[in-house]
Amino acid sequence: MATSGRGSGIVGYNVQVAVDAKHHLIVEHEVTNVGNDHGQLSKMAASAKRAMAKPKLKVLADRGYFSGPEIRACELNNISAYVPEPLTSASRKKGLFTKADFVYVARDDVYRCPAGERAIHRFDTVENGMNLRVYWPSAGPALAHVAL
Repeated sequence: MATSGRGSGIVGYNVQVAVDAKHHLIVEHEVTNVGNDHGQLSKMAASAKRAMAKPKLKVLADRGYFSGPEIRACELNNISAYVPEPLTSASRKKGLFTKADFVYVARDDVYRCPAGERAIHRFDTVENGMNLRVYWPSAGPALAHVAL
């Protein structure tokens, strides 16, 4: 199985398992020597769909399976895939807070940051066909705005 090091590898296997959420039974499994899960989603989901004889299927996977082409392949096979996006923000490496660090306070329509400041709703906008609510820090204009 390849590892992240160049030309390196370890003896090991990556086991893929699909479980029926209703009955808690394994409906499909696969053993590979691919070191990540990026290309495994559609194949496992399609195999599980066949094994369960379902015309449609909903699958839930962890962020290690996130791949646009894999999710699209699932859609084309009547499979709805629910996979969170990977955490790839460069902000953490720069010592900044990321979106995950903020807590939404619905009662006040604000986000609270770990430093105790609040990001206040300033305006709504549309970018690339998506509705966005823009929040700015309450600490003042010295801080950059955060679009959440």
